[in-house]
Amino acid sequence: MDEFLKKIESQLVEYSVFPVEYKNSLDNMILSNAKRIRPRLAYLVIMACGEKISDEQLKLIAAGEILHTASLIHDDIIDNSDTRRGFETINKKFDSKLAVVTGDLLAAEGLKKVLALNNIEILNLFQNTFKEMCESEIYQYFTRGKILTFGEYLDKTSKKTGALFAAILEGVAILSPRLNRIMLRELGLSYGIAFQIRNDLNAYEDKNNQDKLNKIYTAPDIFYNEYKDFQISIEKTNDLIDNEVRKVLNIIKDFPDNEYKEELIRMVKESLCKRTK
Repeated sequence: MDEFLKKIESQLVEYSVFPVEYKNSLDNMILSNAKRIRPRLAYLVIMACGEKISDEQLKLIAAGEILHTASLIHDDIIDNSDTRRGFETINKKFDSKLAVVTGDLLAAEGLKKVLALNNIEILNLFQNTFKEMCESEIYQYFTRGKILTFGEYLDKTSKKTGALFAAILEGVAILSPRLNRIMLRELGLSYGIAFQIRNDLNAYEDKNNQDKLNKIYTAPDIFYNEYKDFQISIEKTNDLIDNEVRKVLNIIKDFPDNEYKEELIRMVKESLCKRTK
């Protein structure tokens, strides 16, 4: 795993940009304190299915991580965030105008890597995914201050976070005829939805949470609006996460029995099943 992640990270900073101070700030933001959830998940899924990771799959996974980083920079601009992963955001250290171009630069770099795979199906997949991610941000901006329905919230969550998890796993399956494309896409989508809801829940009690400051209401808020009970809203949100986790584990159970499958199950439970008290 460590060697794989090193290869991924080396591809994340291949871009050329000046001046050096700016490049260093961007490199720090990209490389420091990142959990690399998407690459870790892709690695364990591929290995658990009895495959070896090809150079093409490595590039695709790196492209997905670059597009994720581009979306974070755009998020920071929209949310007026001052820090990211312990460092000043690009919009705070420099300004939002430069940050917009920086996010665009990384999006271009990510799609450049996808294009280099010379696979029109994968190119369309990632183009549509990034479009959905942008659409969800626009939707979120115009629904600030509104308590969404659960259908609206889950649709936004699916596009904002789940779609990229799904695209990465579907993409690696397209590059390997032995992998089940539909199954891996569903795994990625459910994992991504659960991952976002877990983040929303973990931030729910934080007074300085940026979503609260921007009046972006998430699953616990929706449940609280219905039940008027703080503890019930937390429990109901955990139930929502558990439902997606069951979908993920139901897919994984059909993988061959090996150490990677065991590690994958452990990762799912540790990253998604920590209930907030």
